[in-house]
Amino acid sequence: MTASRPRSDFGGELLSTTVKRLLLDRIVHGHYQPGERIVELQLAKELGTSQSPIREALRDLAAIGIVTIHPRRGARVRLPSGKELADVSIVRSEVDALAARLAAELITDDDLAELDALVEEMLTRLDEGNFPAVTEADARFHQLIAEVSANHALERVFDQLAPVARTFITLTLPDVDVRGIVLEHRTILSALRERQGDRAAQAARTHQLNVSELLQAHYPARATGAADGDEPAVLDALAE
Repeated sequence: MTASRPRSDFGGELLSTTVKRLLLDRIVHGHYQPGERIVELQLAKELGTSQSPIREALRDLAAIGIVTIHPRRGARVRLPSGKELADVSIVRSEVDALAARLAAELITDDDLAELDALVEEMLTRLDEGNFPAVTEADARFHQLIAEVSANHALERVFDQLAPVARTFITLTLPDVDVRGIVLEHRTILSALRERQGDRAAQAARTHQLNVSELLQAHYPARATGAADGDEPAVLDALAE
């Protein structure tokens, strides 16, 4: 996989933010696998940057649970438990429900048209077997609703949770039939189109709870006997 090098004139965006997006994209597309080390010096040389923005990006990813950073061992892509991811979806169920309720009063026809296009994008990419693109369109669908809600505190919470769900759903569910889950977006969209806040909230909540159930049913179990304190050992085993 060839990555574009971040430009020195990055349009006002922090270089660490650009690196963070690149790392997330690589994890989603399988360039970095769960348990694999991300070597700061190697990545800095590849991108033509110092290690400082790499280190800052990795700290940001560690804060939202995408990587773990261990003294003298560096950073690795995390292997969270199925329950942990299911718990994220349970929290998302309330965050997304609130976003949908608020957005129903503010949404424009242009917003609705974009949401409709994103649903069609999900279905098209699903037919193509392009699962990362499905999750990318899914993330944008829910992000747009959060943006339309005009509640900045809600947007910040959403931005913390969404990368976790997108990353590990992409790595976990590509061989699972998710068409029914994808079609649930149409129910959310229908309620928003009719400006029915309570119905939109319930549709968004149900959708995320169904995602939670799907993760619990299909997410691969950790190694037998592994506990939270054993995570580095589990990751070391996976990396070998």
